[in-house]
Amino acid sequence: MAMTKTGSERRRFLVDNLDLRAATGVDTARWEGFQIRHLDDDGVFRIETKSRQIAWSWLSAAESVALAVLDKASSMFVSINLDEATEKIRYARAVYEALRVGGLPRILQDNRLTLEFSNGARLLSLPAKPPRGRGRFNVYLDEFAHVRDARQIYTAALPVISKGGR
Repeated sequence: MAMTKTGSERRRFLVDNLDLRAATGVDTARWEGFQIRHLDDDGVFRIETKSRQIAWSWLSAAESVALAVLDKASSMFVSINLDEATEKIRYARAVYEALRVGGLPRILQDNRLTLEFSNGARLLSLPAKPPRGRGRFNVYLDEFAHVRDARQIYTAALPVISKGGR
């Protein structure tokens, strides 16, 4: 499953249609340059060195919603623990609800670790465990330098990515 939309199309979709203040809960929220560059990046593998508390998890969740809506693409988050894993889905749900555009796929399944859309796209979030049994998913390894069993998780992620994901 090759992505049909480019990074700049994903960025335009979010910048043009997302009520950023509603999606973040921050009255002064605005798009930052590093966020725009992240959304524009079409690389299969991305490594981002970043500081903490810059909304990278929120940005990844927003990108995954754009991928789900525009490309019917599924994404998976691997986080350092269960609390962080549940946050990714909370962020994604907030982004989806703050989109101001018609024709969005409906949410069919909505729980702490999953969002499933009527177009077949899914967002899954795992607490520091290897992503197995999924092909053609986009995989986000959050705070990966601090994840226990990182080598096992990375090794398990490669086949998921190599079958059409990022």
